[in-house]
Amino acid sequence: MNEANLMEEDFQMRMVGSGERISFRCQRCAECCRNVEDAVMVEPQDIYYLAHCLRARGEVVDGLETLLDQYAHPVFITDGYPGFMLNTVGADHACVFLKDGKCSVYSARPRVCRLYPFGIAPGDSGQEFRYYLCTDKPRHFGCGSVVAGDWISANISKETLEYLKNEYAILPEIGRMVRELDEAQFKALLFHFLFFRYFNYDLDKPFLPQYRKNCSELKALLSWERSNHVR
Repeated sequence: MNEANLMEEDFQMRMVGSGERISFRCQRCAECCRNVEDAVMVEPQDIYYLAHCLRARGEVVDGLETLLDQYAHPVFITDGYPGFMLNTVGADHACVFLKDGKCSVYSARPRVCRLYPFGIAPGDSGQEFRYYLCTDKPRHFGCGSVVAGDWISANISKETLEYLKNEYAILPEIGRMVRELDEAQFKALLFHFLFFRYFNYDLDKPFLPQYRKNCSELKALLSWERSNHVR
């Protein structure tokens, strides 16, 4: 499960250096929020902070599972690995959170939205991360000027960088463990998988310690299933 490969296959992306200067300026046109059906993936950290945002403005958030039922839908990303994409509405398949041409959850918008038009992926050759530029909407380019690394630093928190380091370390391992199960085994574990991956968070406690504990529990669950159901 390589995020870089997913981006290259599904979007118009090219690799950029952190010091590369790009002719780009946000037009505040919300074009990047439209025609995004099955395009905006929400990660565990995204869901946690979206729930915080919605609860703060008075919405009842009984749990992250309920929030996902309302605003997202499950998909199999690759190799049978489950995830969630934000719902879209209308003929232009706009993000469910786009209201009157503006993001209604801007302070808690998902990472992919925060970094647009850039993306981030696991690094190689001693680098922690690689950076990508999304070029599928040409009208965003040709005016203004941003440096890739500066844009990313300004739009991503230290906590998110730490979260991504953990994600990029553990996702290949979890993916391998999932692939070692047969279809029936994984189907039987699906709810528990989603529980530890996406649902099991207390909004009144910090995210990262809960995330790390959930990852450990998920690995233990997958390992137990494999060792107790030898094919």
